[in-house]
Amino acid sequence: MTLLNLDWSFAYLLAQISFSSNSELFFWLAAYIFSSYCFYMMLKKLNYENAWFAWVPLLDMWIIFKAGDQSPWWVIGFFIPFVNIVAAICFFIAYINIVRKLGKNPWLILLMIIPFVNFAVMFYFALM
Repeated sequence: MTLLNLDWSFAYLLAQISFSSNSELFFWLAAYIFSSYCFYMMLKKLNYENAWFAWVPLLDMWIIFKAGDQSPWWVIGFFIPFVNIVAAICFFIAYINIVRKLGKNPWLILLMIIPFVNFAVMFYFALM
């Protein structure tokens, strides 16, 4: 019953986020803009008419699943415990399919595990 009494508004959830400095906020904002731009360019290369979905949270995952020949309904699976593991695997497979469609080596996706190298790999997939 106590969960029903909590304020679940978006403004309340945003107020709970604390950044230690403005530079940390700037970094996360810049990372979001850069990754969205890279996804946008990848989708433009694949000639998707709704490439602008790359800029909208959750819709970006929807279009990546769709472009990667997976069911886009796996986006909902990310919110269900234990199903989210399967959804993450399907997301990984979708990303591999997108990279193959772009004509790049899918083994490069393993480099995305390394922090800051992932930005260079996304840049390579999007613009090279």
